Amino acid sequence: MALPMDTVTDGADVAPWLVRLVRRAMRCSAGCRGASVCLRWPGGEAHSASTHPDLAVLAALQEETGEGPGVDAARSLRAVGAADLVADGRWPDFRVAALERGLRACAAVPVLTEGVAATVTLYAFRPWRLTAGGRESVGMLAGETVGGLLREHARTGAETEAEQLRTAMATRAVIDQAIGIVTHLLDCDPGRAFDVLRGLSQRTNRKLSAVAAQIVRARGRGSTRELRRLLTETS
Repeated sequence: MALPMDTVTDGADVAPWLVRLVRRAMRCSAGCRGASVCLRWPGGEAHSASTHPDLAVLAALQEETGEGPGVDAARSLRAVGAADLVADGRWPDFRVAALERGLRACAAVPVLTEGVAATVTLYAFRPWRLTAGGRESVGMLAGETVGGLLREHARTGAETEAEQLRTAMATRAVIDQAIGIVTHLLDCDPGRAFDVLRGLSQRTNRKLSAVAAQIVRARGRGSTRELRRLLTETS
């Protein structure tokens, strides 16, 4: 009988990826009844997912105490397992917590891709070992997940940069239009017109782009007196 699939995650952007990973990893080995994953980005930002709250507690305990199969696997970048926690005393706190929850065996499989580390830990209710084929399958799934997250991160970053560029270009175009309108209204050069717009922005505590957009929408109507006064102040 498997642990209930009550998946626990943190990190909204990566959560669907990690949930899918732990669910698929469970199916890589007969006897596995639950799984958790810890994903760590360069710089230390970490995200996790577990198929049951009890496994999330075990993952947090390992982070807190610095001991456990997942921690050892992440440090060594080699698979680490305990075929029977009753007879294995390597991680005292983790061992007690796992046995209290009815878990007898575990295996942790790490991967490292472009500086992003992911460690998948599988659990069983009875003495159990993860086979070599199972380790390979879990490692492949983890590697695919990290690779997918990296591609998604790159795509999102490129889209964000493109959107910022489009916004900057549109903002610059509006400011240029407003400068043209102020130049015409006040019969001044573009540099002085820009100074007037900046002064109006500071006086009203609004962004320069918002001030420019208002002038463009109104074609300068209703603001000539204020603009002339600001022109005088900047002279």
